[in-house]
Amino acid sequence: MVDVYDPIEIQPWEEVLAEHERLLPSQLEYLMEQSAYYRRLFEEWDVDPTAIGTLEEFAELPFMTKQDERDCQASQTPAKPLGEHQTAPTSALNRVISSSGTTGKPTYFGLTSKDRRDWNTVQERAFYTVGVRPSDTVLFGAGQTMITGGTPYFESLTKLGANVVPAGGESTDRLLSVATDIHPDVLWTTTSHVQYLSEQAEEVCGVSPEDLSMTKVIGGGGPGISNPEIRSEFYDIWDANLVREAMGLGDVIGCMWAECEEESGMHFHGQGHAHVELIDPETGETKPFESGNEGELVYTHLRREATPLVRFRSGDYARVTGTDCDCGRTSPKIQCIGRTDDMLIYKGMNVFPSAVRDVISEVDGVAPRVRMIVPNESKVHFEDPISIEIASEPNTTRSESELINDVVDVVRGQLKVRVDPTVVDVDDLPTDEYKTNLIEVRN
Repeated sequence: MVDVYDPIEIQPWEEVLAEHERLLPSQLEYLMEQSAYYRRLFEEWDVDPTAIGTLEEFAELPFMTKQDERDCQASQTPAKPLGEHQTAPTSALNRVISSSGTTGKPTYFGLTSKDRRDWNTVQERAFYTVGVRPSDTVLFGAGQTMITGGTPYFESLTKLGANVVPAGGESTDRLLSVATDIHPDVLWTTTSHVQYLSEQAEEVCGVSPEDLSMTKVIGGGGPGISNPEIRSEFYDIWDANLVREAMGLGDVIGCMWAECEEESGMHFHGQGHAHVELIDPETGETKPFESGNEGELVYTHLRREATPLVRFRSGDYARVTGTDCDCGRTSPKIQCIGRTDDMLIYKGMNVFPSAVRDVISEVDGVAPRVRMIVPNESKVHFEDPISIEIASEPNTTRSESELINDVVDVVRGQLKVRVDPTVVDVDDLPTDEYKTNLIEVRN
């Protein structure tokens, strides 16, 4: 028997796309009726949205970007505090949240009460897929309640029926004290924070992670858990019976992708609420969701009232890992490789810091950490080897030269990229409690 939260998860993908094609004209009509911004945008694009009848025709439209959102919010007014692309009146807003601001000034997103219900619908699907059950007590370790992964996650987890303990934002000592007192089943926080807690728990509270009660470890907020070495490390350290990841985008829906029990990629869960595309980030060409294809994820709202987006470039670069699954879900599965705004280019080859980290974690004696050093923020293209810092495992007996040689070989062999490693102390490459920055500008 297929164990899914919502029957739409096992509906043939072609039928899902047909439903998106049916919903799209109504959303475009709503934008034209309610928004001077979108009327102007379609005019600039020289597009008649009422003439768009198929997804193929829709894929010919230009993209929206994060900068478009920032530009919209450059001149906020009391009538439109969320910017020009705010389509619902402020009186209809039911929640305002923001981005984390890790890649620039935070942007704000609004939800009407209907939008909130839609978010809960999608997130409940995703949270069930990733392993949370109504009987679970969830230690929620991510703080910053105004961000997407804060209050909106708490709400959907409680709608699912789970007992949520929102201990994020407290000190590590306080968080782990709550864990020892409440005996939760699930640890849910950012992937970086899971790693941080893995390293700090015993020192801070005198109890090793494996002796805490959590047997389900769920991470998000950045790639990492899909790496076999990191996943295996979490399984061992926490003595877990599942280690999975989930992700979404505050601009669109907080959590739309989640791993099932196969743990081989995150399924899409936004059916009927957001249309997703895969594009080549350089050319903008649409690519099919076929195993092995890579590209940037692009989203369009299908029902959004407050701050809807059309062909929004997410900046998330993903690899398709499957289009069917033994779990029965029919949506594409992906692994997020990194952010396009973190992408470097070595002799025409795309390089993601998280991919370098994942590759070097296979080297005996090398910790799964890396920092890529660039001379200035605008430096993206490299012809010479890229400087990186790596760390040796504390108990390794291998020499620095052995580690360096193996790292150079494995990165060149798997990624076709030359790197120039320097070995630093593992404490010099700390994991962060929220998101770890893998690039540093250093002159």
